[in-house]
Amino acid sequence: MADHPPSRRRMHRTTLIALLAAALTLLGLPFDLTATPAAATSGLTEETHARFVVTENGTVTAEVTTTIANVTPDEGSRYYYFDEYSIAVPASAAEVQATSGGSSLTVRISEDEEYPDQLWAHASFAPLRYGQSRTIEWTYTIEGAPLRSEQSTRVGPGYAMFPAQASGDEGAVSVEVVAPRSLDFNATIDFESERQGDTNVYRSEEYSDGWGVWSAVSLRDPDQAETAEVPLDGVVPLTVHSLPGDEEWRDFAVGRIATGVPVLEELLGAPWPADVQVVREDISPHVIGYAWFDSVGNEIVVGEELDEVTLYHELGHAWFNAPEFSSRWLREGLTEATAYRAVALLGGESTPPEAPDRSGDGSLPLIEWTEDHQRTETDDYGYPASYTAVQAFLGDLDNAQFSAVIAAAYDGESAYEQPGSGENHGPVDWRRFLDLAAERGGVDGTGAYRRWVVTEEQGELLDARAAARERYASIDETDGAWQPPLGLRTEMTDWDFDAAEGTFPLLEPAAEDAAAVQRAAADTGLDVPEAVRSAYEEAESEEDYAALEATLPQAATVIGQVAEVTEIVTTEGDPFTELGEALVQADRTVASAGAALTAGELDRAQTLADTASERAGWAMWLGVAFVAAALILLVLIVLGAVLLARRRRRPATGAPEPIASGPDSEMR
Repeated sequence: MADHPPSRRRMHRTTLIALLAAALTLLGLPFDLTATPAAATSGLTEETHARFVVTENGTVTAEVTTTIANVTPDEGSRYYYFDEYSIAVPASAAEVQATSGGSSLTVRISEDEEYPDQLWAHASFAPLRYGQSRTIEWTYTIEGAPLRSEQSTRVGPGYAMFPAQASGDEGAVSVEVVAPRSLDFNATIDFESERQGDTNVYRSEEYSDGWGVWSAVSLRDPDQAETAEVPLDGVVPLTVHSLPGDEEWRDFAVGRIATGVPVLEELLGAPWPADVQVVREDISPHVIGYAWFDSVGNEIVVGEELDEVTLYHELGHAWFNAPEFSSRWLREGLTEATAYRAVALLGGESTPPEAPDRSGDGSLPLIEWTEDHQRTETDDYGYPASYTAVQAFLGDLDNAQFSAVIAAAYDGESAYEQPGSGENHGPVDWRRFLDLAAERGGVDGTGAYRRWVVTEEQGELLDARAAARERYASIDETDGAWQPPLGLRTEMTDWDFDAAEGTFPLLEPAAEDAAAVQRAAADTGLDVPEAVRSAYEEAESEEDYAALEATLPQAATVIGQVAEVTEIVTTEGDPFTELGEALVQADRTVASAGAALTAGELDRAQTLADTASERAGWAMWLGVAFVAAALILLVLIVLGAVLLARRRRRPATGAPEPIASGPDSEMR
């Protein structure tokens, strides 16, 4: 449950005073004594029970029964007596009556100069001498004052707010509130509850001050409300519940929500979370001391005031809430700062709270401010102090810068990761937020933290952070466009500065090697292998860091080798060289070397680059040899062909004469 600073309109504390009238019979001169809680001092004991009955249709009746006894002994001829007794009633009380022993007493009403929200009802009776007692039964109705009036009581259909009070001696006072079970009950002190039929009876004997039991109480039936819906882009509409008949507040809330939620979305860099379903007007914030965001009931509860800041503050809790934001001061400070920005963007007027006294009542380091301090002086201090702390280092940011910081915090990002990164996500506490303000907003919040937020011991941690961030920034600057390794980023995110101190010496040489790799790539026009960059940025152990000692220098060397041999092979040369390179397929070897480099296979890329370089070195001679061999072969082929042709054309020599044959021939 998130809450809001106490309302500027407080219900005034009331007390019950008994007036003592005494007379000296010896002189015949009466004199008054004012009754105090201690009977030995006042001369009067007081036992009081007050019962307040609330109905669903909007009536509150009070029954107060007080038994007083004169315990002031007579002193010879001198004796003391009481002839009047008074109780405090709300300023809206009506039909105040008092009876004693079945007879009506005369009641007069007077104003309270110190507390205009209450009146005094005085009942007169016959003198009450030493040892005598009297029981007085009071009845009155609480009519309630109009909404948003200066008086604090409220009574209407389905709701009531009033002071439940009774004055008397400690241990002899009790207060009861009887109400239908349909009414939710809130009070400023603890009450025990008991079910009696269709009603609940709330009872307290807690002596809340030196006079008796006093508590502001409120009761409300949430089902008795007038409703309206506010459409929101892309989400379920918000339902606005107003007190019956309070059309002015309902129109105010509907209009401000419709125009304000888009502004909040822009300021916070995230859409409406849509978890909240109801915005409810209630009188309880006046009693509890704050409005609130209920993440369990999915509703926002605010008071009757037409207060833009309070409304936007509570709407802001839809974003600024646990577990995303783990520190109370951070949640409250950010919602308040956002609310004032929203009002300004919408052209409204508001007056931010003044900075409280850092050493005043209730003050403490804000890191120690928790929900356990609700309705205390510490709460009165914590709200304005939280706003002051947040404004001290975010107040000068423009809305775009403010949004960048808040959106990153809402997403749970680490300040040491790139925006949108999923690495090192987690709830934002005071430490992570300080880093996000520095990295995403460019502001240094350590001064505000030292004054408002941290303890002395945590201040020493800020010193360690400053030293670590200086060394981290040096590494981050040295390694160029790359991020420092993951292991170091995690240590910085977690504020594990002792571990970081051991990591810095391991990574400072690696950062220089990383820069050399990037320079080699820039000089050659080649891309850095993604695997090489990842090996650096994702390194998170000493083994990973040790491996970088070999990987990064090799990567810079291989990039240069591949670039050099690529240029040699791709540059057009003489015909003999081109022929030689083609014969040994140098271009394919160079391409394979480039592919291996891109894949991060440094050893293979280096081998292929060496091979391509070696072959390119004797490509010309290979080309010359190839041409020479081809010419020789051609000559041989030509000569062979000529000789064969000549041999075929030459006549035969020494051939025998032909022998005639036929019938006329004769054997010899």
